[in-house]
Amino acid sequence: MIFARSHIDLHNIRSSIERTKKLSDNVVGIGPLGVGLDGLLTWIPGAGAIYSLGAGLLIIFDGLRARAAPMVLLQIFAIIAIDALVGEVPVAGKIADLLFTGHKWSADLLMKHMGDTIYFEGTRKEAVGTPEYRDVLSRIRAGKESRRVVFLG
Repeated sequence: MIFARSHIDLHNIRSSIERTKKLSDNVVGIGPLGVGLDGLLTWIPGAGAIYSLGAGLLIIFDGLRARAAPMVLLQIFAIIAIDALVGEVPVAGKIADLLFTGHKWSADLLMKHMGDTIYFEGTRKEAVGTPEYRDVLSRIRAGKESRRVVFLG
């Protein structure tokens, strides 16, 4: 099954996003700066772009599994495309790719989006009768809640 169906699936998606982020942009960290496979492979012609696009597609796939909003997925795609293209520019682009942490930026954007989403296991029909759903619905109607609601069923 491609889409997350439970909170355990969402936990595993978050773990996958964190692994991709760390591997891509922070394998070796020095203070707030880090270098990952994306920055290291950029010096090998073609390898950096292939890795960058592959890792970026993995983040987008995880976003799809987590039922992220299409606009968020489009933003992630744009960041990854810029990251891959910058690394293909000779010398200056390679240095810029070391500093531009597109995978980290994309992963953080997706994690924030997931944190701003209320996930209910099951379908809308199954959730309607639960006290949790009624509470969220009353907060939304009162204007006290602005997070998205996603049903995993």
